[in-house]
Amino acid sequence: MLLGYPKVLQSLMGTLLTWGVTAAGAGLVFVLRGEQRKVLDVSLGFAAGVMLAATFWSLLEPAIEMADLSGVYGAFAFVPVVVGFVVGAAFVYLADIILPHMVRTTVMFMSV
Repeated sequence: MLLGYPKVLQSLMGTLLTWGVTAAGAGLVFVLRGEQRKVLDVSLGFAAGVMLAATFWSLLEPAIEMADLSGVYGAFAFVPVVVGFVVGAAFVYLADIILPHMVRTTVMFMSV
């Protein structure tokens, strides 16, 4: 929080900062062509790490804390969070397997 600035201005500044960083990252596509594949691979790995950290610190850690504070699960307060995480990962994995087949079928159907 920036002291002395209205909350709306702080929100605008945060939004513009994240937009600028996203636009700069997306702009790398135009600067780096196929010759610099390793740079793009490293960038993708870095982005995956950032998203994984954001997932933990913004979603999983507070959920574990809430389950712990509820007192229902005792020492196993992490279990409902892990179950939810695994179910979500399984959903994404299955969607990754199923959706490409649906797209191919639709494209082949439309081209006939």
